[in-house]
Amino acid sequence: MKKIMIILAALFILAGGAVAVLKWLGVGPFEEQSEVQEAPEEPEVQTIFIDMDPIMVPLLQGNSVAALVQIQVKLETEGQDNAIFLKRRMPKISDAFVSDLHAFMPRMLKKHERIDVLILKQRLQVIGDRLFGKGYIKDVLVQSVIDTPAS
Repeated sequence: MKKIMIILAALFILAGGAVAVLKWLGVGPFEEQSEVQEAPEEPEVQTIFIDMDPIMVPLLQGNSVAALVQIQVKLETEGQDNAIFLKRRMPKISDAFVSDLHAFMPRMLKKHERIDVLILKQRLQVIGDRLFGKGYIKDVLVQSVIDTPAS
């Protein structure tokens, strides 16, 4: 009877150890079933392009207008709310662009001797970010630059 009790106790200890090892390794009946949780789909954000009126920047030399630069710009934004926000503030955006470019264009022409569209695009993006903060104007697209000498 003692031998049966010792054998039974040893079996219980071995079975408990085996169960503990299986649970620790996460195999067999203790294998974790990974439930596939579908991530909530983010609503697709719509990219919207906003046309601006042409920006006219007079370049002064002495007391007269030396040239007139006309820049056609489109603003890129995401979402209808941002588009409405920008359309309502279009006069403020145009004024900021003209004011800054009035001082910036002569410096750029002295340094590069031509109008660099990439530099102009980056400058307009910086002005837009300063005006409203990052996020409203995603990108500034410079469509055309026409430099007309004054007659």
